[in-house]
Amino acid sequence: MENKKYNFGGFTFGDKGLAVLNIQVLNHAENSTNYSTEIGLELTPEERVELITHLIRLGEKDNK
Repeated sequence: MENKKYNFGGFTFGDKGLAVLNIQVLNHAENSTNYSTEIGLELTPEERVELITHLIRLGEKDNK
């Protein structure tokens, strides 16, 4: 089984529906040492919809 390259998580907060998308970048080294970096993106509801729409369109292209 291929090693995962990313873990995705996040949370919403505030009365304006803001969301944080957390992306953990994993690096699986041959000596079993894992290094990771975590990136947190604060998204407005509009930005979140734009991201989701883009990902769905990429998936639709992949399935053609």
